Amino acid sequence: MAPAPGSSLPARQGSLPAHAGGILGCIDAIDGDRLFGWAWDPSRPSARLPIEIYVDGDRTARMEAGQLREDLAANGIGDGYHAFEYQDPQGRALASHSIEVRLAGQAGSLPAAGQAASVLATHALFTRLAQLESAVAGLQDEQQKTGRFYHFALKGLETLQRDVTLHDKVLYRQDERTEAILQQTSRFGDFVRKIVWNRRFIVTLSFLGLFAHLFWIFIFFF
Repeated sequence: MAPAPGSSLPARQGSLPAHAGGILGCIDAIDGDRLFGWAWDPSRPSARLPIEIYVDGDRTARMEAGQLREDLAANGIGDGYHAFEYQDPQGRALASHSIEVRLAGQAGSLPAAGQAASVLATHALFTRLAQLESAVAGLQDEQQKTGRFYHFALKGLETLQRDVTLHDKVLYRQDERTEAILQQTSRFGDFVRKIVWNRRFIVTLSFLGLFAHLFWIFIFFF
């Protein structure tokens, strides 16, 4: 994407960060919807390196780091034509988004330095804080769910205890009825045994009377 006409670059400070592949460069300023940086390959000092801009993980632009910056030339960065400027087409404030500048066709991305490093670090911090707040809210929700579970569990235990108490009362009444039945059965058995014993006594007396009667008849006739 071409730089915005008449744009002025923010002041830059600091050393010259190096990419692991030998590429020098960085993102060194973020201003509203604009992003500034540079990229240079010392092994090819006159080459204009292609870069890709990613906002929140989505590639939004591909361009060359080929703009002139006098501070680069003054610091021995080739001929100074190794800067880039990106303006977000949606007009988003880039400080509130995740920004990455990758070297096209190569693994890795440019580091952030100076003002841009501070801005992106602040964004990362607030993002982390938002994640922590979300995690805390999730924990609070889980605690509320756990509290409700314990409440229902306690209610269930109270109901179970009440049911056990009622069951014990029913069993106690059944035991009382069983005892009463056993007692009645015992009294009935005693009554039967008495009847049987009395019947035997009566039968015995009857036999004795009959024997005495037969004896007197035998005596009388003989």
